Amino acid sequence: MTKGDKIILGIFTFLPFLLLCIYFFTIIVLVRDAVLSETVNMPFPVFGDVLGVVITALALGLLSFGLLVYYLIHAINNQEIDTNERLLWVVLFVLASIASFPIYWYMRIWKRNEMLTMAAS
Repeated sequence: MTKGDKIILGIFTFLPFLLLCIYFFTIIVLVRDAVLSETVNMPFPVFGDVLGVVITALALGLLSFGLLVYYLIHAINNQEIDTNERLLWVVLFVLASIASFPIYWYMRIWKRNEMLTMAAS
């Protein structure tokens, strides 16, 4: 994997954190607009806000699921780690997906060349 590919994968790995912040922000805006809409007589006062929450949640879900599949396959096929560590990564991916993805990316993808160089020395 080239360094550019690692950087692109890293961007996608950290993107769920940004989407999670956007998701919480859209919920706060939705609640605020729902409270303020009681004073304004509008037929669908929070429709746009609900749509924003749904789109953000769908993007977060699809991206997280895609990353889960990628990292599960990568960890299972990674012959550089022993079976116990492989099992640990699989359990972490299933139980704490978006929190464990950046850790695995940093330890097993980004630092891979440095670890191979240190092992050869």
